[in-house]
Amino acid sequence: MGTSQEAKAASHDRILDIAAARIRRDGIGGLVVAELMKEAGLTHGGFYRHFDSREHLVAEATQRALSQGSAWTIAAGKVGGQRGYTTLVDGYLSTWHRDHPESGCGVAGVAADTARGGGPERGSYTRQVKVCLAVLADLTGNPDRQAAEREAVLTLSALVGAISMARAVDDPELSEQILTNAAAALKERIPNQAGSRTREDRP
Repeated sequence: MGTSQEAKAASHDRILDIAAARIRRDGIGGLVVAELMKEAGLTHGGFYRHFDSREHLVAEATQRALSQGSAWTIAAGKVGGQRGYTTLVDGYLSTWHRDHPESGCGVAGVAADTARGGGPERGSYTRQVKVCLAVLADLTGNPDRQAAEREAVLTLSALVGAISMARAVDDPELSEQILTNAAAALKERIPNQAGSRTREDRP
């Protein structure tokens, strides 16, 4: 029984990981259960051993897409200071992130679908945005918390907007310019001296 439950849990995780990647790449509307189960190496009929409905899958997979896709932000927060901020901006606004949405930020990847929907995924999205904003506020190095929170909103908005536009335009040169110029503008906003202090260094 234990082995059977472990196997089911492993299959459940595999389905969610694949679904989360597909949602970040294709959006919620592009998630097709039959294709998902085939990629997971499972039968279409086996889907209902794991989920009550497609909506149930979407809610869980969106939450996973958001948590996995925010790993860069969390890692940058652990580094702290100017180095953490710069690492986050450069990684987020990179051509690799632009070209691999399936492995990228869920806050950018599912924003449009989540805004149109009314399901539990909106709650997951809201919670993840709050997590990202809190990390970014710390990374600004600004001792004025209100100012840091405003800067965090601006930074996250710029990151999500720039990567979304860079993916959407059909001009490769313009796409590169969007990424490069947005990254440069964001890094210019954070003073080196204030940003160089890690969270542990601050009073």
